Amino acid sequence: MEEKEIIQIVYDILGVRNWSMDFDENGEIISCIWSDRYRKKMGYNDENDFPNELDSFIKLVHEDDRDRVVKEYWDTVKDYSGKTLFDSKYRILSKDGTLMWFHSAGRVKRREDGSPISFIGVSTDITEQELSQAELKEQYEIVEALSRDYLNIFMVDVPNKRASIVKLDGYVTEGFGDKTKKYYPYEPFCRKYIKDRVFEEDKAAMIEAMDLDKVKDMLKDSMEYVYSYRAVDNGEVHFYQFTYTKLTGENSNDKVIAGFKNIDTVVATAKEKEEFKHLSEIDIMTNVYNRGHGEKLAAELVSSGECGMFCIFDMDNFKNINDTYGHNVGDKVLIEVAKRLNRTFRKGDIVFRLGGDEFAVAATGVSDIELARSIIERFFSQVEKIKIPEMKGSPISISAGGVLFENVSNKSFEELYTDADACVYSSKNIEGNVVKFFGYDE
Repeated sequence: MEEKEIIQIVYDILGVRNWSMDFDENGEIISCIWSDRYRKKMGYNDENDFPNELDSFIKLVHEDDRDRVVKEYWDTVKDYSGKTLFDSKYRILSKDGTLMWFHSAGRVKRREDGSPISFIGVSTDITEQELSQAELKEQYEIVEALSRDYLNIFMVDVPNKRASIVKLDGYVTEGFGDKTKKYYPYEPFCRKYIKDRVFEEDKAAMIEAMDLDKVKDMLKDSMEYVYSYRAVDNGEVHFYQFTYTKLTGENSNDKVIAGFKNIDTVVATAKEKEEFKHLSEIDIMTNVYNRGHGEKLAAELVSSGECGMFCIFDMDNFKNINDTYGHNVGDKVLIEVAKRLNRTFRKGDIVFRLGGDEFAVAATGVSDIELARSIIERFFSQVEKIKIPEMKGSPISISAGGVLFENVSNKSFEELYTDADACVYSSKNIEGNVVKFFGYDE
């Protein structure tokens, strides 16, 4: 049995991928054989896919590794003393376009004068090992940086919607302090934290801020997502901040590191605190009030005894806009709708975003249905003027539901909200910009 056959049997037993080359007396390659095991590991079926030539290998090696690997190969072949050994790690492109890591080593059989007869090698797939090491290194560096300032740090596995504890030195939400537990469901963890710790007026905005779809969107074009809010410690309001940092390793699988810290020392002056308070009340993207603060102001208006109108506005087919044109275009639509609401309603009226594609307005001094309808129709005419280039003329329509205060005496804001919301669903049954008023359009 020839040496190549013996080595082949050993390699098969070990489950590694082998290859070999033969040389003429001048050290030139006269044959090159890539084993089927080696080819198939990278997704190539046969010699038609991956020809028996050295160039088949070289052109697929990552450009940052290519020159080094080629040099190491030829240094081994051309060292007639036989002292140079081929032992190399490199990245190579598989057929499906992903990068794999291999560790290749080989031995040169030589003539008496040292010239090469054959080069027999083995390649081992070390992709998982290398990516794991790279990911661990990246995670360590991020955690080390965050640990200087952040008391609580978590790893968030976005696709699987779960969080794992990395560091717990600050306040821990009850029921989530077991360091021996590997994972927690992300959403219940967030909800419990927000319920127990976040200042009442910031809770609605925080629910949206920590939503995983929001996190993914904010990290789509950025490495970090930072958000500030107010938390309550023993009855005292403090300023806090979370930072979500995206992992970029090839095996990161949409994992992010989340750090939470107190920033009272940063928000030091009364002016800074007033600015922070303003930011906590505003929906950052659309620049109208967020749900938490908007509902608070609307409820105060209703309970004041003044007459007025409360309306809910819901975009039609907004999911289709996002799916067809992308979330960036969807965001542009929301921003434009918010601008039209601000133009239509007076400065003293309360315009706020309920979340997603819904807005609401509480307006004072609207005492009859004709005035109410004319205001909403004025808003609809503004909506019809919205032009988003990416949508190429596709119309934007909104379904609205409204209720007048004077016709629903003794009702709470929550009851008004329910009535207006029911009217929105009625409007949805009619195509285009439509408003239905409770008590008038039933």
